[in-house]
Amino acid sequence: MAWRLWKAEKRQDKTRSWPNNTHQSIKQLLATYLGGEAAPFAGWAAPGITFTVEVEPVLCNGVRGYQLALWFWLFAEKHGTIAARMARESFCLLAEAAQPSSGDRIDTLLDFENRLAHLVEEISSGERKFRIESLSVELPMEFFLATGFLRLSPESPYAEDENGSLQGNDYKLADCFRHATDEALAIFRPMIDAVDFDAKSLPNWKWSTHPGAAERHLQRRHSNPLFPLHRQMVTAHDVYEARLDDARALHEVSNELGELSQSFSQTTELPLNWQSFLEGYRDYVDRLDERRLAAGGQNAALGEAIARLRGEILTTWRTSLHKNRHSLAALDQEEVQSSERRALLYGCDWTAQLLSNGSLILPEEVVPALLSESPSELEKVVVAVQAEPRLHETFSQCRATAHRLVNEFPAGGRSIPDIDDKLRILDGTPGQVLA
Repeated sequence: MAWRLWKAEKRQDKTRSWPNNTHQSIKQLLATYLGGEAAPFAGWAAPGITFTVEVEPVLCNGVRGYQLALWFWLFAEKHGTIAARMARESFCLLAEAAQPSSGDRIDTLLDFENRLAHLVEEISSGERKFRIESLSVELPMEFFLATGFLRLSPESPYAEDENGSLQGNDYKLADCFRHATDEALAIFRPMIDAVDFDAKSLPNWKWSTHPGAAERHLQRRHSNPLFPLHRQMVTAHDVYEARLDDARALHEVSNELGELSQSFSQTTELPLNWQSFLEGYRDYVDRLDERRLAAGGQNAALGEAIARLRGEILTTWRTSLHKNRHSLAALDQEEVQSSERRALLYGCDWTAQLLSNGSLILPEEVVPALLSESPSELEKVVVAVQAEPRLHETFSQCRATAHRLVNEFPAGGRSIPDIDDKLRILDGTPGQVLA
């Protein structure tokens, strides 16, 4: 976040000592938040501001949630967004252990506070100004934070009435947000200054909904009897390092895409060998997209940017063909085949990661990784392999190794989920799509 309202220097509480251990700091924050009777959460309302009993609990929860989000924004400012995400996951899991059902509630509240803050940040200075007669007035960011909360929070009594009166609660709540910010910064700045991030101190984490390739393989290994015991052991530090690697992989693709896009946009005239020239750009874009798919994670926006550049290249290509129907039809057919092949080979994690350069799946873990996929994902693997002749021999070896691995699995050991279905799917005859 980049708000000036909490970038400015504020008073700080220097009378207390703060833990430098991440886990201890999170525990202290949690105790303060759940208790609600200590600063800064006790001082959520500005002095002299009161609300009706119908709206006060909702507004109290919203302002305290904003203060809590502020702690994680400050943490991200110092240690990075991935570290802040790890800290937040641990916080919510600790909350769940302390008060059942509170973890998901807090996580949802923090998601809402983040969305609200981003929406407010997008409001320009010009949009905040209005005139009273000859006087130009600029509303503070807290006012938009307050109105946004009252209009958008699912728990707000004003959420269903976009144009109705807020009965003055917007101005009063804006004062509370300003006051709550000052109260939180006075405590949170020295608290964050003291803490050093060390993922090794975190006892727990949540798996990402859309994990990158490195995190995905940690998921496969974690407490999975198909892997050696030492590989089954995964720590929060491992997850943190994996997320850094995954972010780095997508960042590299994004940087290369930016350079390629700039290079293409600067092409004012095609060379005589324009077809091979455009093929070079298209092939490069396709390699970037394959790297994106293999990297995994939340990369939809990057995929859209790649598709836009690819579309520009093909538009130039089609224009250069001068309505040559035969050549246009050949290009379209080639595009369809390329799209279908990419969808098959990169439509599931295992094949995408196996085909990537520098695969995170070690050779001895290829089959355990394969058997760790869900039955539905395994069906995708079988279809993809059937369509790629160069993978037939490798897959045949994988199938034989899978049977041997399962047969050698120690009796009385932990069961392998859906293993009979998985072996049946792997044994599917070529050309047969299993239901």
